[in-house]
Amino acid sequence: MIVITQQNVFNVPFSFIIFGGSGDNSYQKIYPALYDIAEKKMFPENFAIIATGRRYSEEEFSAFFQHSLTSDNRHHKHSIDSDSFKFLKSHMYFFPGDNTKLSFYKDLDRYLDKLGSEGFHSNNRLFYLGLPQSIYPTVFKNVKKSGLNKSRLGGWTRIMIEKPIGYDVASARRYDKMFLDTFSEEQIFRLDHYLGKETLENILSFRFDNNIFENLLHAGYLDHIQISAPENFGIGKRGKFYEETGALKDVGQNHILQMIALATMERPRGDTDKELVRSRIDLIKNLSAKPADVVFGQYTDGEVDGKKVVGYRDEESVDPDSEVETFFAFKAHFKHDRFKNVPIYVRAGKQMTTWVTEINYVFKSHNIGDNVLTIRIQPNEGVGLKILTKKPGYAKVLEPTLMQFCYKHYFPEETFDAYEKLLQDAFAGKRTSFNTSEEVEAEWQFIDPLVKNRTPITFHKAGSWGPKEAFDLIEYDGRNWIEPYAAFCQI
Repeated sequence: MIVITQQNVFNVPFSFIIFGGSGDNSYQKIYPALYDIAEKKMFPENFAIIATGRRYSEEEFSAFFQHSLTSDNRHHKHSIDSDSFKFLKSHMYFFPGDNTKLSFYKDLDRYLDKLGSEGFHSNNRLFYLGLPQSIYPTVFKNVKKSGLNKSRLGGWTRIMIEKPIGYDVASARRYDKMFLDTFSEEQIFRLDHYLGKETLENILSFRFDNNIFENLLHAGYLDHIQISAPENFGIGKRGKFYEETGALKDVGQNHILQMIALATMERPRGDTDKELVRSRIDLIKNLSAKPADVVFGQYTDGEVDGKKVVGYRDEESVDPDSEVETFFAFKAHFKHDRFKNVPIYVRAGKQMTTWVTEINYVFKSHNIGDNVLTIRIQPNEGVGLKILTKKPGYAKVLEPTLMQFCYKHYFPEETFDAYEKLLQDAFAGKRTSFNTSEEVEAEWQFIDPLVKNRTPITFHKAGSWGPKEAFDLIEYDGRNWIEPYAAFCQI
């Protein structure tokens, strides 16, 4: 067995430039991921992180950065080591300015050169784009005019672009043309952070390196597949974004389709990044759903985890008569033979009973649901197999039992956050866990007909499992939603 240590992933000097350095995604995801890389001593000796923004002074940004690591954050729950924090902070810089003006980009280019003259020598640059799509045209036009898109002598220049890309097929194509007018395909890293989740990545190892399971995951043994991704929190301060997007485009077009792809795609023909991505794309192109088999829901006021919460229409920056969905459920079918006549049921939403993301392969059995293979993506990541066992005693009494593998038990110190992994992959130029333009387009081609022919919005109480219509969707077929097992990987 060949083992490649994480320390070997990248070891060349680089500068990491964050567009949107004072934004929510940088606060919630990027800075905690950078800290974790620093704490594990996986940065090269020579690097610089330059956050850009117009909201703060340098002193205010320093406080903002520190608070991003110490505040309550479901994505980052561990103590901060003082030495690791000081080390990372010593490599952090803040460049204030208005990113809608060409002068900002020219000044930034000069600033990067200035850092070089002061001892930081690197021609390797990675840009992170954590900005609203509405200003992409301005950003890419000015990046090109200022020359920031060009690689320096002996170095590389790359850009990470957050999902979603576009809001339908046509806009995704326009954005992609804009990207490719400024950067080459090799420079572009389209980011869907679900592809960086350790449990999702492990699905492929679990399936293709363990024949015992892969040989059972097909139409001969499976009754159906379920994916559940409820969240027990609301939209926060993303009201404006949600009003323009909705849940199906926010997570269905990317996270959910990526989970479906990894859970059901055929074995890649080779071990290259290109072959793995090709298998994901082929699966998405062979997936179909009828608009009539989609339920759109929206949470009203209710109670979540013992606390009263307002309904979506009463959230900040939301239209009081909004018809935007915060929940969706759908039934889809596969066109290829492996899962012929095996439906997949999906549900996801905000302000629901609990926070969990999992894939359930439900096997054919006398009582559907007796035998289920569960891959828990978050939290308490792991794999469980539900089987029937005989209870001790004279009588033959069967009860469901869970056999489970839990990441935190076997690898308590080795779990990597998705952004932590994806940042390292981008630094190293590794493309497996990033989307291609063809993949993004295939995702929109699946979603667009469901949006254009959408069914009416339904409503459900916050703190529930979703609207009645979502239960009707699966129960009409004689099946039931699998309620996530609360004790999964908690022992």
